[in-house]
Amino acid sequence: MTLNHGLFALMALIWGLTWIAIKAGISAVPPAFFAAARYLLVALVLAIAVKGSWSAFQGGRAPRVVVTGALNNVATYALLFWGMQYVPSGVAGLVNLALMPVCLYGLAILFGDERATWRHAAALGLGLAGLVALFWDKTSSAAGQVEAAGLVAVVAATFSYALGSVLSRPLLHQVTPLELTGAHAIVGAVGLIAVSLALEPISGAQLLSLLSPAPLLGLAFLVVFGTFVAYTVYLRLVHAWGAPRAGLFAFVSPVVALIAGALVFGEPLGVREAIGAAAMLAGAGLAMPGQGPARILPASQQQSHLDERPS
Repeated sequence: MTLNHGLFALMALIWGLTWIAIKAGISAVPPAFFAAARYLLVALVLAIAVKGSWSAFQGGRAPRVVVTGALNNVATYALLFWGMQYVPSGVAGLVNLALMPVCLYGLAILFGDERATWRHAAALGLGLAGLVALFWDKTSSAAGQVEAAGLVAVVAATFSYALGSVLSRPLLHQVTPLELTGAHAIVGAVGLIAVSLALEPISGAQLLSLLSPAPLLGLAFLVVFGTFVAYTVYLRLVHAWGAPRAGLFAFVSPVVALIAGALVFGEPLGVREAIGAAAMLAGAGLAMPGQGPARILPASQQQSHLDERPS
């Protein structure tokens, strides 16, 4: 095993475990507040480390930067973290990571960047089949309906991230990926703070609960490992292997997320989850060609536009 293979395993492991960190955080504090705390820390670090973060807003780019930052970071993580209150962490990781390339492919067709082919149709069909398997029987009980609503939020978050990624591409001809990432982190921090203040009445006790072990460790893992360590490794692998091969974490991290959720939280791993996972991962495979718009990064872990990823 080479160093790069070891780094790939580390990256896939980290991005598979970020879903545990999110679940730990939102179990103690409101979801948008937890997301805002994460992005505030990320924005502060990037504002210091990336000198051109504010320049991304200049030259008439501000409207697109704000809109895409709102899609990538505000809508994505407000929806994702809210939905994960009601959805097993492993299922959320599977849906986000496996559905992302399918969404990117669908949007590429819609925007005229790709021609519709049987490969596209099969990818979309498998992705939808996987979702149907996960949603099956969810509306037959009140608890199931709540979980279904959470799944809808996770799917919507994935689509929002994909749309923001597609709309951001013109900006990458004018600013560097790190500059755009820094600008989007600023938009994310401000927007998520606004969402939290508007929708989540937070008491002093809840503010202090962020400092309790579970959410604090979850926040530290997301910022240090999920964002900076895993991203550094990802960029090294993109340089060494190319984005398509580096993006194969999308087939490893969901499995890590499912297993970790079962081990840590006792989340179910039944036939329905297995069928949904197989269908969605197969769809993701068809939606990840050698080149093109289906290159991804994870929604839960990630800053946008170092490539197109969520976790």
